[in-house]
Amino acid sequence: MIATLVLAAIFHVAAVAFLPDIIMAVFSKIALQSSKASVNTAIHRPRVTHDQQTIVMPSPDLLYTLCVYDVSKKPLRIKTPATEGTYFSVAMYAANTDNFFVINDRQLERDGREILLVHKGMSYHGSVNYRVVEAPTSQGIILCRTLINDENRIDEMIRIQHQVTITPFEQ
Repeated sequence: MIATLVLAAIFHVAAVAFLPDIIMAVFSKIALQSSKASVNTAIHRPRVTHDQQTIVMPSPDLLYTLCVYDVSKKPLRIKTPATEGTYFSVAMYAANTDNFFVINDRQLERDGREILLVHKGMSYHGSVNYRVVEAPTSQGIILCRTLINDENRIDEMIRIQHQVTITPFEQ
């Protein structure tokens, strides 16, 4: 009985400590391989259909842009589109799957359309025009979502999606 409880506790601690990092590493590898993309670049995914499952429980009403990031050497510059009449958001996830930052189109209107993602404690020479976000881990995922709220505007929504740019920040 005691051995079972000890073994269960060990498996529980191991799962909590290591499983999120493993999940993120596997997801990042699959995302990069399936899109033939590299780290620190925006991957504009096509509209989700019933046979696509690269994102857990994807919504067919959203267009996804994702980026596997690595800010260990340089910050990343994220430029977001101006959106009108639709929802848009940027979410950032650390290597352990923790969501550490989210902003939507209404907040972007108020706070600006450019984000500088830096590793926690990293020094940089940035402009005051950027919203600076500190990543708790040097690697992770950025996920942008564009809502398809009108089928007649699908081409416009795809253009909005493709206006997301993610590039290394040159100081």
